[in-house]
Amino acid sequence: MKFTRRDFIATTAAASASLALDLHAQNQPGKSASSPGALPKRPVIICAHNGYNYLDRGYAALVSGGDTLDAVMQVITGPEDDPNDDSVGLGGLPNEDCVVQLDACCMHGPTRMAGAVAGVEEIKNVSLLSKAVMEHTGHVMLVGAGAQKFGFKMGFPRENLLTEN
Repeated sequence: MKFTRRDFIATTAAASASLALDLHAQNQPGKSASSPGALPKRPVIICAHNGYNYLDRGYAALVSGGDTLDAVMQVITGPEDDPNDDSVGLGGLPNEDCVVQLDACCMHGPTRMAGAVAGVEEIKNVSLLSKAVMEHTGHVMLVGAGAQKFGFKMGFPRENLLTEN
């Protein structure tokens, strides 16, 4: 099943609207979180189609009190590690020179910190690398050879990302 960016945006917009309507209903006068019939606050994770099989591990991280960004990383690293997923990570589609180059960015909502990498080669989990940029540098974005060098220094393994597919 092909899922376009337009489909993802439309689905995300619909989900956000339904959540907003639910929040609006919960905030009606006379209804408090402790009143009978009020829904308890539950975590919500929204992802692209290729993260669907990994939602349970992200949700488990959230309900056990884990950090929101760590929960998101639980979902994202699933497709990155999957050699049959050609959108990201291992098995990602190569460029015109037959080299897999990957980009990723993340933002930690509670702290408003962000990290990003672009044009990274030979590192599978660039989502975790973008998080490392956020946590261990004074930069927001590292690109190309500089991002790759930083990744190797941080202990990310050098990997051939091309697969038979």
